Amino acid sequence: MQNNGRTRFTLLAISKLYNTRVNLVGVDENHRWIRPMPVYQSDIFAQEKKAFEIFGVTELVLNDWLGPVPRAEDRFFVRNPQVLPQLVKVLDQAEKAKLLRSLVDDSVDAIFSRGRTLGLIKAVVKDVNFRRNPYNPLEYEARLVFEDKVGNMSYNWMVTDLMWHKTFQEFIRQNPGKLSERLKEMRQILNTRESYFVIGLTRIFIEYPGPYGGCWPQVLGILVL
Repeated sequence: MQNNGRTRFTLLAISKLYNTRVNLVGVDENHRWIRPMPVYQSDIFAQEKKAFEIFGVTELVLNDWLGPVPRAEDRFFVRNPQVLPQLVKVLDQAEKAKLLRSLVDDSVDAIFSRGRTLGLIKAVVKDVNFRRNPYNPLEYEARLVFEDKVGNMSYNWMVTDLMWHKTFQEFIRQNPGKLSERLKEMRQILNTRESYFVIGLTRIFIEYPGPYGGCWPQVLGILVL
C-alpha cells in the first residue's frame, strides 16, 4: 500500500527510544495511527522554529516504511530541506477532548488483537513507580501498574513518555526526599482527572521475545485533560 506525501500529523506522544532517538506517535487527518521514523531529539528541541508539540498539528512528508519487520503504523520520516516539518496549529482544550474521546479503545486486547501496535486507553491506576534503573544507575525507570476499563487483568508496563521522565527528574532535583509523596499524588491525579494512555508495542525482540508476538508493550504517552 502506498502512503506517500504530505501529511497533517497530530502528535500525541514523544517516547524515549535509545541514545538520542525518540518515537513520535500520533494520528493523521483521518485519525489513523502513525509512527514517523527515524526521529531524533534534535528534531524536536533543537530547531530554530518549533515543528512538533504535544497536541500540535504538524505538516510533514512521510513515505511507506521499507525496513525489516514493519509495524502497521510505521512511516518513513522524510528529511528534505525544501519541505521542512511545519507546525500548523495547536489544539485547544475542547479539540483535545474531542480527539481523545474519538480515539479511545475499550481495552488493551481491543488494540493488540486486531493487528494494531498503537492505541489509546483509559485506565484505573494501581501504582506509579519511578526509580533508578537497576541495570544502568545513570538512567531512570518508570512503570505504571493499571487495569483497563474491562478490568479482567492487571498490567505492569514500562513508561517511555519522554515528558513524563523529564517532569519527574526535574521534581527530584528540586524536591529531594519527596518523590514517594509525589508518586502518590500523581496516582490520584490520574484516577480523578480525565486521563489517557497512549500504548504501543516495540519491534520484535528475537533474544528476549515479548508477550505480544515477540513485541513488548509500553506506555508511550500520558495525557491528562
